[in-house]
Amino acid sequence: MRIVGICGSPKSERSSTRFLLEQALEAASEVLSDDVETILLNIRDFNILHCKGCDSCVRKKPCPESANDDMPQLEKKLIGAEGIIIGSPSYFTSVPGILKDFIDRSRAMKMSGNQLKDAVFGAITYAGLRFGGQEHVIDVLNRYALSHGMIVVGGVGSPVKDGTFGSGSLQTDEGTWRSVKDDSLAIRGSRLLGKRVAEIVKRMNSGE
Repeated sequence: MRIVGICGSPKSERSSTRFLLEQALEAASEVLSDDVETILLNIRDFNILHCKGCDSCVRKKPCPESANDDMPQLEKKLIGAEGIIIGSPSYFTSVPGILKDFIDRSRAMKMSGNQLKDAVFGAITYAGLRFGGQEHVIDVLNRYALSHGMIVVGGVGSPVKDGTFGSGSLQTDEGTWRSVKDDSLAIRGSRLLGKRVAEIVKRMNSGE
């Protein structure tokens, strides 16, 4: 089984979003043990050209941009994956441009027989501000997954203190600043999400 984590942050490997995504993948590995391969992909490491709306994919033709960028490499990792988790920072209450390019270009996988259908999907986000558009980012990611026919899940923890997705902020409730490693709710939410993705992947593969 394979679970792919995609970090949509244009920042370095020390990004807060990547840290939370790592937590989710670690939790998924604990559920599936030796039966899973987890892969973390940084969007910033790939050259992804803009979708130009040519509709070649709609006509069942290869995307012309794929001959000139790294999108085929990402497709090979994603097609056949049982689980996909995307982590994205909030950039002005939405996903960063480099991640949006990936979302747009992934249309070809849908037009070529819904190649991502039935993958179990989870979303994680992080922002600078306490109210920095996190829920809007999650909405973008979940709608993306639904458009591919993925199975969108949320973390299952305490209905009072735990959210349904990994979400945090640099800003505390008091207006001061912290490291993501001190954001216990964000870490717990991300781990619960990763655990839930793995649990559903395991159940689907066991035929229960």
